[in-house]
Amino acid sequence: MKIPNKKTDGVITAFYLISDDQAGRVRHDEIDFEFVGTEGKLQTNLFANDMGGREEVFQLPFDPSEDYHTYQILYTPQRIVFFVDNIPIRTFKNNTMKGINYPTRPMWIEASLWYSQSEAWAGIVNWAEAPFIASFQDFNISGCPYGSNCMVSPDLNPWTRPKLDPYQLQLIWNFRHKYLIYDYCVKNRARFPECALHDD
Repeated sequence: MKIPNKKTDGVITAFYLISDDQAGRVRHDEIDFEFVGTEGKLQTNLFANDMGGREEVFQLPFDPSEDYHTYQILYTPQRIVFFVDNIPIRTFKNNTMKGINYPTRPMWIEASLWYSQSEAWAGIVNWAEAPFIASFQDFNISGCPYGSNCMVSPDLNPWTRPKLDPYQLQLIWNFRHKYLIYDYCVKNRARFPECALHDD
């Protein structure tokens, strides 16, 4: 994916998984990559049969408008992992046994370019810079049909193991330590019980 090269706030370039629109998306499943503006601010978010609010924002160490970069979502029964150029940046463990919501609905993939009307969240679009063009290439999907029993072997993909190993945890920590600029758990710990837990 390559985001627009015109520098402005307010323009959102997105790639995400989303479930059916149920009750006006008040309660739905969604897993998001969203570029907020065109200055390399990347937001990830999760909805798990709810209204979301699990935003984590990263200031990337490169200009995502200059060249194509790879953004991946691994979504398994064990956890969700977000990757940038094959580097894990965020993980969300399935802790439904502890009463924490986890996406379970069938979802499809969407990619979009749009502008936000929430100035507090995304800022104001500089329309003098229009048009804004996002580019996508080498789109690839590998997955299981909803309701099937197909599984990925942990030997083929170590991220499907029940526990992450120290090397995996260090990879995530390194990226987050350098580039994470907003974590929903800092301000909303009481609202989200997963904030008191650690992936392992």
